[in-house]
Amino acid sequence: MVSITKRVAARTSWVCLMLGFVSVLAQASAQVKLEEGEQVKVYAVGDWRDGVVVGQQGAKYGVEFEFAGGSQRGMFDRKAIRLLCETEAMDFTRTWASESGTFKVDAALKAIQGDKVVLIKIDLDEITVPLASLSKKDVAYVGKLQKFREAAIVRGELPAETPLLPEVELFSDDFGNMSMVMFGEGKIAPLGTPPSFLSTFTQSGAGFKLTRKRQELVAIIPVGGPEQLVLAAVREDNFFNNGVRFPSQLYWASLKQKKIIDTVFVTSEDYVLDYDPRSKWMISYSKGERHGFDDTGVMTAWRMNPGDSKAEPLVRWNAGLRWRGRWSYYAKVINDRVILAKTDRQTYTAWDLVDKKVLYTIKARSFFDAQVVLTKDRQHLIIPEDGFVTVIKADTGELAFQLKAPSSVSGVNVNDAGTKIAALTRDRLYVWELDGEDHRPISYDAPLIGNPFSARMDWLDDDHVLVQGFLSQILFRLSLELPIWSYEMDVWQRSLNDDPLRSMVLNGHFFYTAQPDVFGGALAVGAVKLPGPAVQEVTAKVEKETLYALRPGIRVAIGKLNVSDPTAVRQWLEQKIQSNGWVLADQAEIVINCEMGQHPARTETYGSMRGQGGNTSVTYSPYYSNIEIRQDKRVLWQSGTSTGAPMVVNGDDIQGQVSRMQVPQLQFYETVELPDRIIGNKYGNGFGRSMFGLRGIEVKSTVPVGRADSPEEAERLAGEEANKAQEQRKNAGQTQGFNSGSFGSGE
Repeated sequence: MVSITKRVAARTSWVCLMLGFVSVLAQASAQVKLEEGEQVKVYAVGDWRDGVVVGQQGAKYGVEFEFAGGSQRGMFDRKAIRLLCETEAMDFTRTWASESGTFKVDAALKAIQGDKVVLIKIDLDEITVPLASLSKKDVAYVGKLQKFREAAIVRGELPAETPLLPEVELFSDDFGNMSMVMFGEGKIAPLGTPPSFLSTFTQSGAGFKLTRKRQELVAIIPVGGPEQLVLAAVREDNFFNNGVRFPSQLYWASLKQKKIIDTVFVTSEDYVLDYDPRSKWMISYSKGERHGFDDTGVMTAWRMNPGDSKAEPLVRWNAGLRWRGRWSYYAKVINDRVILAKTDRQTYTAWDLVDKKVLYTIKARSFFDAQVVLTKDRQHLIIPEDGFVTVIKADTGELAFQLKAPSSVSGVNVNDAGTKIAALTRDRLYVWELDGEDHRPISYDAPLIGNPFSARMDWLDDDHVLVQGFLSQILFRLSLELPIWSYEMDVWQRSLNDDPLRSMVLNGHFFYTAQPDVFGGALAVGAVKLPGPAVQEVTAKVEKETLYALRPGIRVAIGKLNVSDPTAVRQWLEQKIQSNGWVLADQAEIVINCEMGQHPARTETYGSMRGQGGNTSVTYSPYYSNIEIRQDKRVLWQSGTSTGAPMVVNGDDIQGQVSRMQVPQLQFYETVELPDRIIGNKYGNGFGRSMFGLRGIEVKSTVPVGRADSPEEAERLAGEEANKAQEQRKNAGQTQGFNSGSFGSGE
């Protein structure tokens, strides 16, 4: 009885729908009546509960069931009651017979398998019966039922059946809790280029209706090829479905044909995160047991050909994930045997699915947990770290090479040719030429796009990178060392695309999604060619010298000095102000502020590089020193430094060595270089603004956008910009849309 109850919990919800839809057919086909004393499942007080039939009154049955620790009774329609043999069936129990009447059985239909049917008898035994041996009435009933069910699935009224999943396995882990630490330089060399099937995309898009209105987007995955395929993965929050669990779904969108060419169903618990058309492997995630705010997580590897309507689950394993929130999901297919996923903060694990073991584990030395990047050929993993850019071979975890950065790296990426790596820091952009002999980085002044935390960055071409700004995407031109344009979405579309799983740059195109409304049951997937209309024309004659808010001759004041030695810091600042040609004043519009302090305590774990001995955990509180230059309420420029834990420690007293490194960084203010010229925040987001939406890309303004340092400031700037540009929009507004302004159904 226990095993039956567990199986019922997983199936009765959608069976309730199915039986409701086919009740007319069932009534016309000798439905078996319920008998007093019969054990059943009854839908009462919002759930399916064990019960016993205690009588009948007209078309309703009396059922006694357990609720809130006591026995309850109620009258129920037949559609709210299930015999135990019906809990995994497609219809109610009925009498099945051969044409001659020599074979007769009371049973419920569980499945249709080609020219056979699987029946569940009242005693719960299952039998398989050829359709040819049944009566014409039964065969006709099965045909009608099958067509009815298929049509209901297409309409989104019934959950589709999904493949049976393999048992969850626990892979071996020879590393235990030790994370590999990458160090050394390796051999710097160009990285691979994107595969040719990803180069087929042109500016286009597809709008289509979702199978169900409450489906929400998880990921879009550009697949390419002749059809310019994009795989859109969605799931449904089944909380609102009264116990019915509708499966997750994949939509094959052809940007060439501008429509959906097929769909795939996977289990309702699975979030599909990545697909590789070369290996034909797909990876999905489903939540495991909860531990506080964490869930252990289960990963499933699937096989599926591009454009297929079915996916085959291959292996399912407990990944030991510690993902804190949906926006941290990160899992990638490396090849046909290696899967990589983020398993904890700063931590990434690769599994060998053939040998069923942990292949390697790495821990990025990035205080703010900057995002790693898998190259488009899936060969290398680029890891932004505090003071380094580390590149490893994704299929083995071996170090390829390491680039030393002057400060902490918040964002990183490689150009499509595989010859340039860019790294963003708090105030500068560094570019390494991987195919040259000089491997020192080219440094670009970039305080207007700089980020001390974690940043998304993509190469558009060799002179432009696209960086995720506060409320928009910012296009930065290297040759000017300036942001030149910003790209925005309205509030809902922005939240729809704020995850790297759902928007990206590929082959000079920006891939994103849009919806007419939140629960409208429709979605558009598009790729627009950047930089888009008006950008080159507006920015062709920019004179950088006219844009500086701070330059020699400008008055500057020294403001708050929350430091351990204000006298020394003031003296150093006065020397820098004089050296830069600025004019020191007691009060000025432009003010320099400095602050020192300590970050909260954090813990690091060290393991022996030789794989011997145990692990050692150390706790420390880093000291920081920051400096910022403000104009009114806006930050013109900022920099800082922080202590931390070294990548490699020699000796036994690891805690002592790390603790001795945590000292206040007063000398930072003596050594920090202040740029003598700083661009005004008015130009912080470029010289114009375009909007991504259902119509593709539209120019909204050709005046400087301004940079916001807070939501309130962003709202104020947006209002000012809207008033100034109202007339200019009418004349300069241009559109490059992927759907010509109409939202296609894709049917």
